[in-house]
Amino acid sequence: MKYIAACDTDAGISKYKNQDSVCVKTAETGSGRAALIMVCDGMGGLSRGELASAEVIRSFAEWFDSELPFELPDWDWETAARNVISRLRRLNAMMVDYGTREHIQLGTTATGFIAINSKFLTFHVGDTRIYRISDRLTQLTDDHTFVNREVKRGRMTPEEAKTDPRRNALVQCVGVTADIFPELRLGDLESGANYMVCSDGFRHVLTEKELSEELSPQKTASREDMQKQLRQLIETVKSREESDNITAAVFRAEFGTKNKTQ
Repeated sequence: MKYIAACDTDAGISKYKNQDSVCVKTAETGSGRAALIMVCDGMGGLSRGELASAEVIRSFAEWFDSELPFELPDWDWETAARNVISRLRRLNAMMVDYGTREHIQLGTTATGFIAINSKFLTFHVGDTRIYRISDRLTQLTDDHTFVNREVKRGRMTPEEAKTDPRRNALVQCVGVTADIFPELRLGDLESGANYMVCSDGFRHVLTEKELSEELSPQKTASREDMQKQLRQLIETVKSREESDNITAAVFRAEFGTKNKTQ
């Protein structure tokens, strides 16, 4: 089994500060392979969006480096899921408390992908997305936005949601409300498929066809190819005058013929 991953981020054409944060980590241990792919989009309208996104990334990166090696020998996905929820809720409480003390509001989306050998866990708060890209593009997360909630309730059509002025309003993110309810998903890695985590600034002006074709496994055979395709798409996004920060990360697991589930 082999893991391949890459990421790129850009402040974009109109913002002087990049409030997105991204983390790509892979490791090979005596207990198998592990990866953490994560993107946090700091709230542009809030005071310290860049601080919020960086703090969430730092917490998970430290867990991957310092705690995961000791957890892997007895790895259990149910325990891992509970720990992810607990970590996100602790981070949320810490930021809410900090904001109250400093009389500011800070917040961030938090969307990530943990792979251990042949399985994965996604965790998600906000409107940063995870896609699987193989022979087709599949969205693995559900946007925690006002318009998506209204569409689900039958109060708005998908067409209306695309142009509604509240389309970027989140119903939950880390650091703003007293509690959060992370969305988690456990699954089996599809060998050779790409898994992409991206901020809304990356995907807003790209079509599903462009995402599927330009980040296909065929066009991203190596880490260098992944990096090249991500940068090319970021430049496309900028040329189309997207005003937000732009961030994406791509991950792929390739299984060998001898040890498909190692």
